[in-house]
Amino acid sequence: MVKKIGREEKLSFLQHLEELRKRIIRIVLFLIVAFTVTWNFSEKLILPFSKLLGAKLVFLTPMEALMAYMTIAFYAALFLTVPYLAYHVWAFVSPGLREKEKKYAVVVVSSASGLFFAGLVFCWYLVLPFMIGFLMSYGGDVMTPMISVKAYMSFCLSILLIFGAIFELPLVVVIIHSIGLVSLAALKDFRRYWIVAAFVIAAIITPTPDVFNQTITAIPMIVLYELSLVWIYLFGRKKPVENN
Repeated sequence: MVKKIGREEKLSFLQHLEELRKRIIRIVLFLIVAFTVTWNFSEKLILPFSKLLGAKLVFLTPMEALMAYMTIAFYAALFLTVPYLAYHVWAFVSPGLREKEKKYAVVVVSSASGLFFAGLVFCWYLVLPFMIGFLMSYGGDVMTPMISVKAYMSFCLSILLIFGAIFELPLVVVIIHSIGLVSLAALKDFRRYWIVAAFVIAAIITPTPDVFNQTITAIPMIVLYELSLVWIYLFGRKKPVENN
C-alpha cells in the first residue's frame, strides 16, 4: 500500500513537471512570436527614446545599431509577454487552490501585471525625463553630447525595469500581511526604517551615483509603502472581535 501511494505521488510530481515544461515552452514561443512582431517596429520604438533625449543617437561600432534594434524589440516583446506569463502562472497553480483562494489568486496575478505596467508608465512620463534632463544639463556649453545608442538604451531600459519591479512593492506588502507574516502595527513601526532602506536600495539599483536620481527613485518606494499600509487598513483581513 505504501509503495502504491509513493508511485502515485511520483507520477503526480512528474505530471506537474510535464505541465510546467509545456507551459514554459508556450511562453517562450509566445515571446518569439512577439519578438518577430516588435522587430518590425524596432526603429519606431527607438524613436521616442531619441526624442526624449533631445539629441540624435550615434553608434560607435558596426554591430551597435543592430544590437540596439534587437534589444528594444526583445524588451518590447518581453513586456507584451507579461500578461500571458501571468495567465500561465495562474493556470498552473489554480488546480491546487480552493475556490476562495482562486479568487485571491486572480487578483494577485492581475495586480502584478497592472502594477508592473503602471511602473513603466510612471517611469516613462515622470522619472526618465527628469533623470535625462538633469544628467544632460551637466554638459553646458563646454561639451557636446554624442550619446551611444547602446549605452543610452541600456540606461533607459534598466530604469524602466527597475520601476516596474518597484511598483510591485504594495502587492508584496499586502501578501506578507495577508498570510500572517507581519501585522499592520509591525508594518507601521517599520515605516521609519523603510525610509532609510528606500534610499539605500535606490543607491544600489540606480545606474548613476548622483543624489538627485537616487532621491526620485527612493520617493516612489516610500509612497508605495504608505499606500500599501492604507490598503491594508481599509481592506485587509481584520481579526474578529472576541466577546467576553
